[in-house]
Formats: sequence, C-alpha cells, structure tokens
Amino acid sequence: MQAKSFSVRIFLVSFLLLLAMASFGQSERKMAKEFVAQASGISIRVVPPAFLYKYNRKTDILDTISYRNKREKDSILWVHSKFIRHIVDSVFIHNFKAGYVGELKKYGMRVVAGGDALKNNNYTVNIAQIELEEQYYLFADTAYYGNDVYVHHQFLNALDVSTWFSLYGPLLPVKSGKVLFAENLLTDNLDGHFDLDPYSGDIKYLYKIDSLTVKKIYAYARNLGRTYAGYTFDYLLNRYLDKMVPASHRTKHYWRYDPYRKKFFYALDDRFIPLH
Repeated sequence: MQAKSFSVRIFLVSFLLLLAMASFGQSERKMAKEFVAQASGISIRVVPPAFLYKYNRKTDILDTISYRNKREKDSILWVHSKFIRHIVDSVFIHNFKAGYVGELKKYGMRVVAGGDALKNNNYTVNIAQIELEEQYYLFADTAYYGNDVYVHHQFLNALDVSTWFSLYGPLLPVKSGKVLFAENLLTDNLDGHFDLDPYSGDIKYLYKIDSLTVKKIYAYARNLGRTYAGYTFDYLLNRYLDKMVPASHRTKHYWRYDPYRKKFFYALDDRFIPLH
C-alpha cells in the first residue's frame, strides 16, 4: 500500500509540474502576442557597413607558389580566389540591407532613415561587420550494400559569411548596446547517389554539381538579410519576455515568430549568438 501511495504522490507531483509549465508557457505566449501587436509602434534605424572583409582560405595554391612575406601571401591568395575578388562590396551590402529592411517591415516594424533611435520605442541596428571567407567544404555521402560501407568525399567551393550586429534600444543597455553574431555557409549544390551495376557488381557514385557563382552569392546576401531580420525581431521579442514575465514563470524557451503564418514556435540554433 505504501509503495502504491508513493507512486500516486509522484504522479500527482509530476502532473502538477506539467500543469505549471503549461501555465508558464501560456503566460509567455500571451506576452509574445502583446509584443507582436505593438510591433507597428517600433521604429528601427539600420546602419550598414561601409565595406566587407574578404579572405581566401584556399591555401593549397601556396604549395606551388613561394612568397616572401604576409603581403605577398595575401596577394597570391587574392589573385587566385574564385569569388571574393569579383564580389563588389556595395552590391553585396545593398542586397543584404534590402533583404533585412524589407523583412523587418513584414514584421510590422517601421524602418527610419535617421533621427535619435534611443528615444521612446526606437532602436538602432548597426551592421557592424560582414566577413566573407572563401574556402572548401568537404561533402560526404554514405551507402550500405550488404556488409560493405561505401563513402564518397567531395570538396565543394564554399563561402562562409560571418556577421556582427550592434543593437541599441529600450530593451537593451543604452550605453553599451548588445553585440550579436550569426554565421552561414553557402556551397556548391551537389546532387548525387550511389549506383550499383547489376551486371558487373561495381558501385559508382554518380553526381552533378550546380556551381556557386557571384550572382548566386548576391541573391544569397538578400536572403541572408531576410533571415537576420527575423533573428532581430525574435531577439527583441525574447528580451520583452524577460522584462514582462516574472523570472519564476519564465521558461527556458527561446520564442520565434513567423509573420506569414502568424505562428509562434521555439528556436533551436536558428537565432543570434549574443557576444556580450
């Protein structure tokens, strides 16, 4: 009887905890809806960077070309880059900002050209730095035939884009602001599969590559701006929840909002990384 009574108590405690967590989640959702409803009253000034930082990390060319100092090394890598030497900073930045600003408006926010963005419900987003690193990405595909494992490796062209944002406004420290970081990788698109020859029994890897180009990189910049506008809105949303929801009722969930479907959901890695 005692064991049964103990099990019942454990069940009741667990059930009450689940009810409490559900209640806390509803409290957060209510405040999240409140923030979305107030979004039209938020003004954001967006300051783009003046230029890009661009590096070629494909150092294999240095195996056949000698250099005397860092300046010559950098010059060799620049000349032998496939993408970065052809990327026009102003075009990439324009596309990035256009995607960023356009998407902020989808969330209902008002984007302003100037003025004091630290008063009332206004914010300043300084896109402090964008860094492009041309590199290789090692693609791997695996298949099993009987007891044998087949692996195909392929080096793809890739461009790593790192972006730093400085964010200032009412929900953030006025003097120091907040530095946020995000990183994304763009690569050649490989479509492939293992193929078994029914006659010879040979296994080959058949594939085709849709190569990365500067034109695609410009289009990617616009889409990346749209993604980070969403990250910006979500970051402000969660800071609002931190402020409005009592600490005892605040869950560990990081909330995201989809302005197209009008839905809330939880983020995993699809968000900014706060640096300080």
